[in-house]
Amino acid sequence: MTPRWEPSSEKHGVPRHDQIHAILHASYVRILDGQVPEGRIVIYIGPAHAQTDRELEILVHEHPDSGKEASIFHAMPLGPKYRRFRLENPDGWR
Repeated sequence: MTPRWEPSSEKHGVPRHDQIHAILHASYVRILDGQVPEGRIVIYIGPAHAQTDRELEILVHEHPDSGKEASIFHAMPLGPKYRRFRLENPDGWR
């Protein structure tokens, strides 16, 4: 199922095709802890495109086993918060 892009995913000017590339080629994926109604928040960290080392952080609200579409609500260049999170939690999957 195709995800839904929330308007907030465009706040930092990351083009949608770069967001898609980062998700599909993520080097780090992890469910974030915390209370979320109906589902979970997953972070994807991956390159904006094949010709760069510049990484993006993408946050997706997923609804596993529910049939509801996921929503992408945050996309920006990888910042210090999630760079540190990845270092402190190296057991992401992908």
